Amino acid sequence: MTHPLQWTAPPPFWRTGEAARAVPGLIAQPQILRFATDDFMDEVLATLAQHPQALPEYTAQAETWRAPHAGPKPNPAAWLERPPSRLLPLARQARAKSQALPAVALPQPLKLYQAAHQRHYLVAGSLVCQTPGLPDRAVDVGRQKVSFVLRRLFLKTELNATTGIDPRRALKQPDPAHMDEWVEHAWVLSGKSGHWQVAQGAEVATARIKLVKGEERLATFPTRYVDAQRQARRLFVGSVPVGRRETYQSASRMDTAPTASEEAAHARTTQFRVDVLAPWRALVNTARTLADTPAPSIYAREAFDDKTGVLIDASKIDPARLRHLRSQLQLSTWYALLDLRAWLTAHLPDYLQWLDDDEVGTPPGSSAVASFHALLKRVRQPDVMHTGPWPITDPDSAYAPAELAVDLPDAIRRIGDFSDVLENALSGSTDFATTPFEIPAKLPVAGAAKPAHWPNFLFLLVDPLHEVPSPLNSTEAPPNSPDDYPAEQRQTRIEALAEHLPEADYSLLAKAPEPSLASLTPTDMREGWYVMRLVYERPDCAPFEGTVISAATVPFQMAGFFDPDAPARPIRIGLPVDISPAGLRKFDKNTVFMMSDMLCGHLDRFRGITFGDLVLSVLPWPFHKDFNVADKGPCKQQDMSLGVMCSLSIPIITICALILLTIIVSLLDFIFRWLPLFIVCFPLPGFKARKAP
Repeated sequence: MTHPLQWTAPPPFWRTGEAARAVPGLIAQPQILRFATDDFMDEVLATLAQHPQALPEYTAQAETWRAPHAGPKPNPAAWLERPPSRLLPLARQARAKSQALPAVALPQPLKLYQAAHQRHYLVAGSLVCQTPGLPDRAVDVGRQKVSFVLRRLFLKTELNATTGIDPRRALKQPDPAHMDEWVEHAWVLSGKSGHWQVAQGAEVATARIKLVKGEERLATFPTRYVDAQRQARRLFVGSVPVGRRETYQSASRMDTAPTASEEAAHARTTQFRVDVLAPWRALVNTARTLADTPAPSIYAREAFDDKTGVLIDASKIDPARLRHLRSQLQLSTWYALLDLRAWLTAHLPDYLQWLDDDEVGTPPGSSAVASFHALLKRVRQPDVMHTGPWPITDPDSAYAPAELAVDLPDAIRRIGDFSDVLENALSGSTDFATTPFEIPAKLPVAGAAKPAHWPNFLFLLVDPLHEVPSPLNSTEAPPNSPDDYPAEQRQTRIEALAEHLPEADYSLLAKAPEPSLASLTPTDMREGWYVMRLVYERPDCAPFEGTVISAATVPFQMAGFFDPDAPARPIRIGLPVDISPAGLRKFDKNTVFMMSDMLCGHLDRFRGITFGDLVLSVLPWPFHKDFNVADKGPCKQQDMSLGVMCSLSIPIITICALILLTIIVSLLDFIFRWLPLFIVCFPLPGFKARKAP
């Protein structure tokens, strides 16, 4: 014979008579317990063993660091002690009679804080049979499972509106009397993260609440105790995952779970954005100003006004500076081309093979591949790059005009011969390039040697002087905001290439990378509202006796790591007391930095740089002095590469960190005006570095 089952609040929360009418629905609602110590497990177990009727005192309440919740006073000594078993029942009965049942009031918005704020939360409930006395239901752990699920609440009016969610409109607090205005969404796992998916029968007002396929179940564990009536009881408890708040908050919302092909397409598009488009857009910032004009670093000193520093003569270009900037752009372009070729190898191998075969006409595959190829061909080097003023190559230089790639597909084809060269460049081996790439200057006679071991062609995705066409024009790319800078408009035309990838040609057998969290569009940037439900699953009993799901807990929010209302965990950093040479020499240099031969060589390049050089490099003419760091290869000793291990003293580093922090905060105070909010100091009598003789 079976009995109907029900989830209830922990038995210490049960009320009858007037107390039950004052808090309707409390007996059926799982409770959230709040603890303010890291020994919360000892605390909850000791409370259940010695005084279970005091459990309602731990009910989570609204609090801030200015007005903390006045919960039970921590008593670690009592948590570790166990009174004699014969005295425990008498003590429970005496405390139950002498102490009135505490009231449970949650009118204010409830916000749960993280463990970093020294707050821990447990969701607790009991699984009982609907028979007199509400006895606990026996659970077969081998065939049945008890867990809890986290649900996010979205306003029904915002989901049904044509305009969608407006982040500028404040999100109201859920009203327990009008929960039919909200729709529950389940957290469905997908990849390394997940998404919010509307639950079946998700309206809170409906009587039938179901689980969603793929919904995450969070673990619970049973705790046993004896109540004041000497009845054995069991409580299911689970830890609330407040630490995963950023994952939950920034996830997207989907009405249905994405298919495998949709997930693969999204992952490969994300990889294309990260490996190819992001470096390409960054090159725009390197070569151009926000106004999409040449970078100021390529002009000679006399091109600027001595007093204002404003560019007054754009024709006065310093050839050495222009060549140096183009060399940096060329090196970055080569590696971007290498990543683009690797992406094509994994996801469009037929198209890449057609490029390598130097075919002409229409590439094989769908029309989407042909359209994608046409967009790539738009990115080509203009004629002025080798025939106009300040060309990147000319007949007298090391790179002839024929060694300037015509367009982007041509550059992709050529870069395939230099994959090994670029992967091993600057590795220290003489078989590959050992010095940074630099485009040779124009020579009076032909026959100049190319830089050793670098690719034998030039192609710039972005040039400081001349405009390299973007794959899409301004009408084909998404519209820009009127406040966008011209350089941002160029970046938009580059980023729009991701929307024209031939997704239909993706092979589901190819490896798809996991999309980063930054590539996912959050559903709602406002603070979300959440509830939890306890779940009892018994698959062997389906379909006659299915899953039992509890009522929802009170709605709550999750605090971020830097929430201004969050309680602050006490942190104390001890600085050295005696800072004299005699005192500092006592500290061991017990922190080791391991540096490779390449990093060692780069650090050696800065040994001759002083603070004065840093200052002069940012001052205007006539005080300006270019910041010049001599080239130096990897550290060596007797023709053998040499890495180093440097031991440092952490106590001295803490002093440097404090001084640098004070300097930076003082400088930035001109903008933020935050010094009155930054630090407060109290006197510490008798705390001296050295004792009096």
